[in-house]
Amino acid sequence: MDVHPEAPHQSPKSAFPNSVVGGIVLAVVMLGAAGALRFGEHAGWLGPDAAARGMQVIIGLALAFYANAIPKSASATWRAERLVDRAKSSVRFAGWAFTLAGLGYAALSAFAPEPFASTWSMGLVALAMTATLGYCLWACSRRTPPAAT
Repeated sequence: MDVHPEAPHQSPKSAFPNSVVGGIVLAVVMLGAAGALRFGEHAGWLGPDAAARGMQVIIGLALAFYANAIPKSASATWRAERLVDRAKSSVRFAGWAFTLAGLGYAALSAFAPEPFASTWSMGLVALAMTATLGYCLWACSRRTPPAAT
């Protein structure tokens, strides 16, 4: 049969505080890093564009961190087995695409010349978005053979 038994449903209230606390912690870390980079720039310890590049690297690493968590945090509530497989496949693809885009964004921001880094790092994220959307559309449009009876 093509139907999974109902899985125990986890209340959204139990997951919500953890995601809020994690988001607040990340925001505090990013604000602290921005302040430290700006202080270093004004103190003369860093070059004129080092603070901006440092923040771009932190943003890229944050994207990679969150993207790596996508497949781990997604819970499939689909009942049909073929839909569960498609959802899991799409979520894994999105996790990989955005993790690689985030790491590429951080690397380009850290090491590439400035006009090139800004354009191509955003291009990597746009490519990950486009590839993920395309993969999801392809996965949802696949036909599966009828189940044998």
